[in-house]
Amino acid sequence: MKGLLIAYSYSPNKTVGALRPTYWAEEIANHSSISLDVITATPNDQPNVFVVPHKSTSSYNKIIKDEGISWRLDVKQFLTNFSLTEYSFVILTGGPFFHFYSLSKFFKKQGLKVILDFRDPFSYNPRFNEKGLKKFIKKTYEKWAISKADLVVSVNQECHQYIAPSIHCKRAIIPNGFDERSLPKMTEMSKSNSLFYAGRLYWNPATFFETLSNNEWDLYHAGQSSDFDHPYIHSEHYHYLGMLNQKEMYKELQKHDIGVVFTINVPFESTTKIYDYIGLNKKILIVTQGKPGEGALMREMQNYPYYRWVENKDTAIKTAIEELNQLEVQPFDASPYSRKHTLELLIEELKAILN
Repeated sequence: MKGLLIAYSYSPNKTVGALRPTYWAEEIANHSSISLDVITATPNDQPNVFVVPHKSTSSYNKIIKDEGISWRLDVKQFLTNFSLTEYSFVILTGGPFFHFYSLSKFFKKQGLKVILDFRDPFSYNPRFNEKGLKKFIKKTYEKWAISKADLVVSVNQECHQYIAPSIHCKRAIIPNGFDERSLPKMTEMSKSNSLFYAGRLYWNPATFFETLSNNEWDLYHAGQSSDFDHPYIHSEHYHYLGMLNQKEMYKELQKHDIGVVFTINVPFESTTKIYDYIGLNKKILIVTQGKPGEGALMREMQNYPYYRWVENKDTAIKTAIEELNQLEVQPFDASPYSRKHTLELLIEELKAILN
């Protein structure tokens, strides 16, 4: 059984959006009778990967900044000379998202089963607080896309509640996870009492920075650089590592005691970095703008004992870090949090709609 995976971002792209489709395409044949070929905008020289450069433009990008609006034109042009006879299904994974509808419609006409992997919410994502015409267009488009899907996938139930919840369709939860293939060999736990953060900062953690500064604690940051300025970022205690690939990130994370997560007051967040921290058996500090212990993230943390979840307040952050520094970490079976485990969930869903 063979499928086609449409992923704008793919290896060697270092963004988090490339991790999920890359793992699926590379590993699915090792765990099932299913294989995947890939169409992506990311340069790649693997034999099962077809690179479709993003060359087209669209006036609609003045309203909505989504690469899929114009990349869909490049993909459709590529497909005019591409045989689909050996494929039985297609997975389109976001983001971007604005190629979902037109490509889904195209593949349905060719007789393929269509799976839409939204991962996170699209038409309404509280992180971005979009309103008015832009929100209306995205909601309408989302409903059109889902109307062509045989299966809609997201990382948790809370995300599904944001993705056209009034539309009845077959849905599945396929969480993210840590890449067990990339984990370094376990060594003695770090004694450095340093903190590590992987990813983008969606809100200004000024209080967190102030707490670290006052206590001369070190933070190592991998990922997109901060859009927010603070004296701590210019101090000797802040270490910006740039964009790292998965193996580089795990190697760096292993050196530090505490992995940091920042959340807002919405229930859908179950960030990928949580799985990375658990995969390496790290202590975890969750700093939230909302109320601690709510939403999908709480469900992920309920079986993991080595974390503290606090409001973005100085005393709470300081106390949590001090408590985490005193914790003695024991070995933990992290296999249910791995991408291997979640790929098995995807395989079962594919078999259900294809058999």
